[in-house]
Amino acid sequence: LASGVAAAVSASFNAPIAGVLFAHEIILGHYARRSFVPIVIASVGGTIFSRYWFGNVAAFEIPEYNITSYWELPAFALLGLVCALVSVLFQFALVSTDYVARSINMSLYIRPVIGGLLIGCIAIFYPHVLGVGYEATDMALKNQLDIGLLFALLFAKTAATAITLASRFGGGVFAPALYLGAMAGGAFGLIASNVFPDLASSQGLYSILGMGAVAAAVLGAPFSTTMIVFELTGGYALTIALLLAVSISTGINQAIHGHSYFEWQLEMRGLFFKD
Repeated sequence: LASGVAAAVSASFNAPIAGVLFAHEIILGHYARRSFVPIVIASVGGTIFSRYWFGNVAAFEIPEYNITSYWELPAFALLGLVCALVSVLFQFALVSTDYVARSINMSLYIRPVIGGLLIGCIAIFYPHVLGVGYEATDMALKNQLDIGLLFALLFAKTAATAITLASRFGGGVFAPALYLGAMAGGAFGLIASNVFPDLASSQGLYSILGMGAVAAAVLGAPFSTTMIVFELTGGYALTIALLLAVSISTGINQAIHGHSYFEWQLEMRGLFFKD
């Protein structure tokens, strides 16, 4: 199972190192030399086949961004706080919607029909919520969305994802977490640039940091999520800012929820794991 997940993550994001870390951090829950070899082989294999078929391209084409000033560190810390709030509310929306869906006595054939209708209504006004969401995320990373649309998509994607999972469609939280992080970070970056125009970095840089901070908190995977962002950007120029935002977001989410969304899913099935 861990080897399959490693191959899938590495192939999807062109990030073989992150695939290895994600499999250990999330699937196994520990690091062991015995499991390291097969997981690495699977991750490398997934990356090779993906690059052979699609070419050496990442999921997102991210421009090169640099931190304007180290005086921005308080802003990066505040972004971590904002992303923690986004991740907490996102998980609350998923859990509460699932609870409501379970309490409604409805045929399994009708549930996806109603869910699809609701998602379709949202998509009439915000078609960006449909699908995996890589296109909209890529637009946020390239500074192509205004602040009004960023906020709107933040709520619309949360609602669409919650309805999707509650309606028992096939789907997950990995890509939506990246999506929400990009929108939250982009909106934060636009506000920061208006308040401190001479100090704030690009909106796209904050979108990158937001991706890592929200996804790390929701998935409970700060190490592998950080590495995914590293490999997506092709460098380590944002290391300090990313680690600061990810650590704050993950810590606050852990203090409030006590577990990740994946762990909540296991607990709903009667499987409890303690660190």
